[in-house]
Formats: sequence, structure tokens, C-alpha cells
Amino acid sequence: MTTSSDNNEKRHYCRVPFIAGAHILLEDQDWECQLLDISLKGLLIEPPQGLQMNKDDLYAISLTLSDTVKINMSAKLIHAEDNHLGLEWVDIDLDSLSTLRRLLEYNLSDPEEINREIGELISAVS
Repeated sequence: MTTSSDNNEKRHYCRVPFIAGAHILLEDQDWECQLLDISLKGLLIEPPQGLQMNKDDLYAISLTLSDTVKINMSAKLIHAEDNHLGLEWVDIDLDSLSTLRRLLEYNLSDPEEINREIGELISAVS
């Protein structure tokens, strides 16, 4: 499910379309936004009107998958296009990473792909 755009961009991580509620915590404000897709390393959101984000700042992100299941991470803005923001996570707790992994395994056509991506991710930080 690797995608490429017209500019031959190559993604290292499979993206899964996933509609869910997301919250960005910024300066004591909770901004609700729409999650559009997610990967092992980042996410694409549709931000609410009025949200201003800078590429140099870290943002606390909370994805609500159910009443009891959430993914919490710190992320930075990578790109802004049209009405979409691409974020890359910088820090994620172990429980959230495990939840993200299960979510991706369940939604990928080849669940083994996630093992390759995790190996790639570990190599990148080693």
C-alpha cells in the first residue's frame, strides 16, 4: 500500500486510511481535528479552523480509537498542504506504540509488512 505522488515521493512506511478523532494540545488549548490516515511514523490530519502550527515546535497529540483505547504521542509538523497537515511522531510511549502496531497490522493487506517497518525504524534510531 505504499503510495507515491507525482513528484516521485517514496514513503518508507505504509499509510492506512483511518478516520478517527484526534486532539492537539497546544498552549493549554485542546484542538479537535480529524485524523485522515496513519503510519508507523506519522499521521495526516485535517486541522480545525484557526489552528496555527510551526515546523520547529513539538505538539502533544492524542488519538481516540475508542472510549478506552488512545494513542498518545509528541509530534512535529512536517508539511502543510491545502487543508491537511502531515505530522511525524518524535516520542511515543510503549503502550501507544503497541496499540499503533496492532491497528496497522489489522488494517494492512500484508500484516508482515509492519515487522519490516519496525526493523527499519529501529535501524534508523540505532
